[in-house]
Amino acid sequence: MLRREPIGVVGQITPWNYPLMMAIWKIGPALAAGNTIVLKPASTTPESTLVLAGICGEFLPPGTFNVVLGNYTTGNLITSSPVPGLVSITGSVKAGIEVAQAGAPNLTQQHLELGGKAPCVVFADANLEAAATGIATAGYFNAGQDCTAACRVLVDEQVHDEFVAKLKAAAEEAKYGNPDEPDLLFGPLNSARQLASVQGFIDRLPAHVEIVTGGSRVDRVGYFFAPTVLDGARQDDEITQSEIFGPVITVQTFADENQAYEYANGVEFGLASSVWTTDHARALRASAALDYGCVWINTHIPLVAEFPHGGFKHSGYGKDLSIYAVEEYTRIKHVMSSME
Repeated sequence: MLRREPIGVVGQITPWNYPLMMAIWKIGPALAAGNTIVLKPASTTPESTLVLAGICGEFLPPGTFNVVLGNYTTGNLITSSPVPGLVSITGSVKAGIEVAQAGAPNLTQQHLELGGKAPCVVFADANLEAAATGIATAGYFNAGQDCTAACRVLVDEQVHDEFVAKLKAAAEEAKYGNPDEPDLLFGPLNSARQLASVQGFIDRLPAHVEIVTGGSRVDRVGYFFAPTVLDGARQDDEITQSEIFGPVITVQTFADENQAYEYANGVEFGLASSVWTTDHARALRASAALDYGCVWINTHIPLVAEFPHGGFKHSGYGKDLSIYAVEEYTRIKHVMSSME
């Protein structure tokens, strides 16, 4: 027989962009598999996790779900400890590498959901209005602070001008503000540090990149950055290869289908992608050709709990959501019996 058993103690580190949701994504499957948890939330967003811990403490046995607070030093105590049988982190590629290195001496199992640079491949036959609106929504949602954000458009050169005009209009219609304001798409960036990071990418733009709209901080209280469209990006540009993690969408062109996939896959990330076309056969070819853990067709960013979420390459390994996430928090034991 085969037994799926709990790993035992698992360490978990959650990010600041979706602090409550990421905590739930991690503790749900870990608890369902029978493990106990030590979780460290991001140092800038601990409160929602503490509220969740208080609720869980009302019905979980003592010591089942534990929250520790702190910065990098506290996280390193978890990742380098021989106690957890598995460490799970959602964070940057840099953070994931550090976690893997810290756990290597103990051969600690890793579950890494890391950065992304999602390409949106827009073919000439696509509904350009729907594509522009959908990509703007998925690119600026949560101020672009999302590893699956629609941040990198690859558009057929035949429809480039028309698409960029529509994307510009969608960007300028995107509503942002404080959380208590109605009908908003996004709020401010997480911190002054994140604002400076996003602005730094704009300040370092090469001369061939055009700021179509946005490109600067908004003149209001808070760490707001204007919805931005950058046109003329090239494959080796920093803005193409690096995760900006802000409300910034870049635009490149391609000449044919093969070049579209070459450009789309030509980054170190492999988390999420989308293809926009009315040709179903082409969409299915794209789903096979795109080297990403998630491929959306004529949409971008919706996720459902029944399907796994995770990436390839430097976007990490291991799955969140679905039964596959529960399996990540188990170990498999082979039992063979001979009874007289």
